[in-house]
Parts: sequence; structure tokens; C-alpha cells
Amino acid sequence: MEKCNNFYTTVTVSDFHDTSYINDLINNNIGLELALLAHLSGNASLDLENLKKEMADFCHFFDLFKMQRNTIRVHQPGGYMYYWSDRVKGLEALNNFFNYCCDLGFQHFIIHTPYGNSSVDENKELEEFRKKLGSLVPNSNLEVEEISTSNKDLSSKKDVRFYSVELFEELMKGQKATMLLDVYECGGVEKTVQRMKYLASKGFKIKTIHLHKDKHKFLTSDEFEQLLKSARCMNFVNEGFIKANSSFDEFVKTKSVDCIVSNNERMNILKGYREKY
Repeated sequence: MEKCNNFYTTVTVSDFHDTSYINDLINNNIGLELALLAHLSGNASLDLENLKKEMADFCHFFDLFKMQRNTIRVHQPGGYMYYWSDRVKGLEALNNFFNYCCDLGFQHFIIHTPYGNSSVDENKELEEFRKKLGSLVPNSNLEVEEISTSNKDLSSKKDVRFYSVELFEELMKGQKATMLLDVYECGGVEKTVQRMKYLASKGFKIKTIHLHKDKHKFLTSDEFEQLLKSARCMNFVNEGFIKANSSFDEFVKTKSVDCIVSNNERMNILKGYREKY
């Protein structure tokens, strides 16, 4: 079986205060994808300043641990909600931030599929979104994560058009950016494998799979091995951090560390993934 190119895990700034954990990631050749926590208020200039401050904190630690910025993945801030038609909350604000990151030396970026406006013409909107996607950090590596399961939380928003399945495929046709699949968003390991094979049959390139289930719980070792058998030479990014007896919704509500797997246990899980290949 071919080996994967890269294995990553998500980190926040606070993770860097645990020196032994970061050194363990480095020693086990586990790369980083940044989970940005700066709050997005809808004030474009203020949001950008807050994100710059957070990136400055990250960069301080990257220099301290002698990490190369061009190997680190930057995930879009602000959770799932990005309206690409909105100048403040949409792609223009994201573009400003990503361009700032490019100036700092980062080269890998991840965005979510957009939320459109169901009250406008679908074909015109799709054409507009395709142009916007094509102009976003054109000289960097950009991946677009398909969001499907999380859209169900917004099912009551009748004015929202979701770019998943067919619209996602239309958005990505001929783009330099590549697709990114997420095990939770796809509905589990088996459906991720099915989706991956279907998209590949359509000629789409997929470089990366996000690993988690039940909203940010770890895949079991067997689940990861099952995925690995089909997803050869992929980048894998662990997004698991919630304890098995807790939930992401509980964590969002309480912000309690009791909901989070300890770094020692997290490291053991990541090492177990590593041993599979």
C-alpha cells in the first residue's frame, strides 16, 4: 500500500503553550493546520486587525520552534458561514486576510463551500462565485471543503442556497483550487470513500481529507485504517479533539476543558494513526 504524503492536525495558539506536545508533533512529523479563533463581527477592518494579531501570536511560536510557514495550512476563520456575495462577511474580507498571510510566507489555504442567495439567478451567481474562487490567492495552494451535513443546521433559512453536491461540482470545474472532503460532512467513512471515488470518476482532484466524526470526535483506529485503504497518497488532517463522552455542542456552550481530550491522549491517538502507514 502506498504511503500518504502528509499527516496534519489542527492547532490553536493555546496549544503552543504545551511545549512537549508541540515537540511531539514535530518529532513525529505531524504538520499543522491553523484553527483561527478570532471573532468575526462583520466589521471588516476590525476583524482583519484581530486576525493579524492572532497570526502574529502564531508566527512568534513558529519562529520559536523553527517551523517553516510555507508548510503550514491556514483554515478560513469564522466557522461555516461565508456569504460570498457580501463584501464584509464574504470572499473579499477573506481575500484580504489570505493575502496578508501570503505576505507572511504562508502558501496553503482552506475555505468552505459558499452560501448563496436563493432569491437571485442561480447561473449568474454560480458564474460570479467561479470568478471569485479563481481570483483567490492564485499563486498559492487553495482547497475548497465541501460542506453538506452542517448545512442541516441552517435548513430553516429559506433564502440560503447551499453549494454542495451538484453545485459544488459546477463551482469547481476547471478551477486551480482542489476539492477537500471531510468525513463528518460526508456522513462517515464509507460515504467519504464513495464520494471520493465518484468525484475522481468525474475527473476532480482531491488532495486532502479532514478526519473527525460526530462533530470533532476522533476516528477510531479501525475507521482510519478503513479510510486509508481507499484514500491513497492523500493529505490527512485530524480535526478530532472532543472526548467520546462529551459533545462539540456542549463544548461550544461551556468552553470547558473537560470536553477536550488531553494532549497526551491526543498524541497517542495521532501516533496510532501514524503507525497505520
